[in-house]
Amino acid sequence: MAALIICIRTALAPTLVTVAGEIDVLTAPQLRDEVRTLPDGDVVLDISGVRLLAAAGLSVLLDLQDRRVRAGAQVVLAAAPPSVHHVLCVIGLDQILPMTATIEEAFALVTGAHAPAGSADPRGTADGRCGAFPLARRRFPRLRDQRGSMS
Repeated sequence: MAALIICIRTALAPTLVTVAGEIDVLTAPQLRDEVRTLPDGDVVLDISGVRLLAAAGLSVLLDLQDRRVRAGAQVVLAAAPPSVHHVLCVIGLDQILPMTATIEEAFALVTGAHAPAGSADPRGTADGRCGAFPLARRRFPRLRDQRGSMS
């Protein structure tokens, strides 16, 4: 059973969206639905808990970025794990989406302030909504090649 956990905290400015789990073809629609309902304004996307970022997830990030830029706002990715950071850099999204090593740095980037040493973690506020989206593993039929054997 795979799950995508999305927590949204809107009392903060910018909005903080924390995502954990795998963002793939099965979970990307839930993420897309959640980020489309965000209030106007800047978004910090904490992806520290993301274990897998597949092409479908990248599409959601680009869609979010495009919508926010058109509205005069920005999206900043925060605390990407090394494997996710590598994917973002290899495909060049690090040139499109600002990325920071910590959530505090992301807030500072968006607000134009400096992140003080030892500043409080903005994930500690409890004003938003959180949801887990469990997904059953789907079994796809095996395809037969032209010779009739299973591939």
